[in-house]
Amino acid sequence: MLSIRELRDRAVIRPIKRAVEDQLLDLPGVTGVDIGEKHRAGRRTGQQVIVVSVVRKRPSDDLPSEVRIPDDVLGIPTDVVEEHPVLQHIHCDTRDPLPPRQRRGDRSGMVCGGSGISPCRGVRLAPPDVPVAGEYRRVGTLGMLVTGNAPAVVTMGLTTFDVACLDDAWSVGDRMAEPGQERVQADLARAALSGRVDAAAVTIATGLEASCLVDGFGPVTGAGTAYPGERVHKSGFGTGLTSGVVTSTDATLRIDHGEALGVRVLREQIRIAASDVRFCGPGDAGAAVLDADGRVVGLHVAGARDGAVGFASPIGDVLTELDVELCAEPQRIRV
Repeated sequence: MLSIRELRDRAVIRPIKRAVEDQLLDLPGVTGVDIGEKHRAGRRTGQQVIVVSVVRKRPSDDLPSEVRIPDDVLGIPTDVVEEHPVLQHIHCDTRDPLPPRQRRGDRSGMVCGGSGISPCRGVRLAPPDVPVAGEYRRVGTLGMLVTGNAPAVVTMGLTTFDVACLDDAWSVGDRMAEPGQERVQADLARAALSGRVDAAAVTIATGLEASCLVDGFGPVTGAGTAYPGERVHKSGFGTGLTSGVVTSTDATLRIDHGEALGVRVLREQIRIAASDVRFCGPGDAGAAVLDADGRVVGLHVAGARDGAVGFASPIGDVLTELDVELCAEPQRIRV
């Protein structure tokens, strides 16, 4: 938990960070701009600063002055760290079977939060994104259930834009499969890739049994707002149930969405540091991020390459942009 002084310092820094983050993001190698604690020689200083993430740190003397990250911005000190956020889906060659469902609870056969999801159509990829050029299926996580009007009330699941839509050739009605199963699980209904949200809603197929529970965690009790110092959990198809601590809600990221969509900027995302070695990994994109009371605070989007840090879009923004409501009843639903 941040102290009152640290929260006050962040409130002072926030408008300055917002004013200059685009200039900092334009510098070569910069991958993100955030607010956090400055470290010196690996040690915490207690000072709140503007944190600039780069692919690789280099000595200032090796860089021309015009591309050098300044020591301070409008009187606010900076700190430079190595960090490269990446989208966290899995790619499987269409000639190979999809990885099986990785259930952590006893709800086999039901659609619920934490299960896998994969578009039935493939996408053409080449090295270095994949080992061998070819047609690939993308796999991520169905994070939680929501409801929407279309025009009648329908049951949907949430995942990320990059998982459900793949590229710029997506359309409403694209079919989604359950990894390791032949059945069609859902149809793409709505999607948003904006300055604050990377998300999609898929309509659960008629006849399936669905649950508002999150696999390995338990019932969803509602929506909440993340705050620095809060302990949270994530249930993803890739790494299962993991825990972490929210370290910021001010993270602005440059994330590569591939050749078709290019690099996009996500602003004011939730940053989560792993409580153990790893918080997230490939296959976790779309997972629900929940607080200790079962409130969903975010939709997991990306993470550092080593999985020690994850990033999530605030759930309030996701629900608003997709025009859906969170399903928070701990019961089974016949779709």
